[in-house]
Order: sequence, then C-alpha cells, then structure tokens
Amino acid sequence: MSKYLYLYGIMMTPQNETKPFSSMKGIDNEHEVQIKVFDELSAVICHVDESEYGEEVLEEKTDQMEWVQEKAFHHHEMLMKLNEEITIIPMKFCTIYQSENNLGKMINDHKSQMLSLLEQLDDKEEWNLKIYCDREKLTKQVADHNLNIKEKREEIAQMSKGRQYLESRKLDQYIEQEAEREQDQFGSALHEKLTQWSAQDTVKKNWKRDVTGREEEMCWNSAYLVPLKDVENFLEIISEANKKNEDSGYILEITGPWPAYHFVNLMQSEA
Repeated sequence: MSKYLYLYGIMMTPQNETKPFSSMKGIDNEHEVQIKVFDELSAVICHVDESEYGEEVLEEKTDQMEWVQEKAFHHHEMLMKLNEEITIIPMKFCTIYQSENNLGKMINDHKSQMLSLLEQLDDKEEWNLKIYCDREKLTKQVADHNLNIKEKREEIAQMSKGRQYLESRKLDQYIEQEAEREQDQFGSALHEKLTQWSAQDTVKKNWKRDVTGREEEMCWNSAYLVPLKDVENFLEIISEANKKNEDSGYILEITGPWPAYHFVNLMQSEA
C-alpha cells in the first residue's frame, strides 16, 4: 500500500538530533508526526495511506462535514502545538504529497522564499481582531450625543405637526447615516493604532450573522503579526478600547496567538 506525506508545515532544520514530535499521532491517528530534513529546511509530516488520503477518496471525504470538522481541528491543534515550540510556516488543511521527492522539489523550488519567510515570522505571533456592533445601542448613542442632531430636534419641535412628521423621518435617516459613518471610523481608527505595534497586518471581509451566529453585526475583521516584545502593548490598546466604548455598542473580540495563517503566501507546486 502506497504511503503519502501529509504536510503540516515547514521549519528550519533543528540543530540537534532530538525528535520533539515523535510522540504525536498524525491526522490518521496511526502514523506518528515526523521531521523530514531537506538541507536547511525541514518538513513536519506524517505518513498516510493512499487508500484513505488519495485524491478521489479525499474528494468524497471533504463533502462529509463531520470528517472535515474532525480533521481540520486536528490540523489546527497540531499547528498550535508546533507553533509553541518553533517558528513554522503553516500549510493549508489537507496539503498532501504523493512522494518524498515531490515534497523535496516543492521545498527546493521555494527555498529562498521560505527562508526569508521564516526569518520574518521569527519571534512574532498572529492575533485576530473582530469588532461587533449593537447597532441599536450605537444609534441611540449617536442620537443622544451628536450636537447637530440635538439642534435639528429643537428646530423640529417648533414646526407644525405636519412638517414635524416629514422632518423627523429625514432626521431618522440622518441618524442612521451618522451611525454608519461612526462605525466605519471606529474600526479604521483602532486599526491605525494597532498597526504601530504590528510588523504586518491585513483587513479581511466581515462575516455575516449566519456565519458568526451572533445578533450583533460584525463591522471589522483584521489580523496582525505582532512581535513578541510588543504583544502586551498591542493587547492593552484593545482592552482600553473595549472598556471605553462598551456603552456605544462595540464588542471587541481578540483571539490568539495563532500560527501565521494570514501572513504566509506560497505558490506551491502540485503534489
């Protein structure tokens, strides 16, 4: 039976002969996690059977949600463990090579890029920030504290009943627009502060409510590669912003540290 190589990530070749991952079971829960050395770089892999992880079999299995959830969780957990011990270039879930030669060719083709990337990732952590907004609470906050809105309300109070109705409708629309502008500015302003403490950053698409499962809408979604020496300052900014803006309806959710999922971009050869 043919053995394929399931690839978790790429790291610098260890200087000693120890096998720090030998006690870990791989994605099939049978074969152990190993280090395959390719000169300066090494691959963290486990062997898998072709009968279970061949291309046609995988096409069927990736349609099975329970299987995907279980194996994707394993992949993530393994990378988390590895990331605690070493600097690693994390690979996508189900990155599989048919032979050691194919894997070696991919590493050789991207060797300079990988060495540079590992240097960039060294002594850094990925942190993800998601900002949610209770729009009803934010709209009330804007309506109660915006001076232009207060003045407009006083003007409307002096108008005739018929005119009051029309102008109140216009004012409601204006309040919604101001709340939208305030929401956009909040995320951008906080992001600008956080980039001062991060080596790299990326702004991602917001998730819809059917994905987040939350009542509040997501209004900001970003990731940061933060030097270890700056993590405390980075997190303090978020903590202060959370406390300061709680009454305005903002909920800041920071998660990490993660492997550098969002800061690795390798054009991989076919496995």
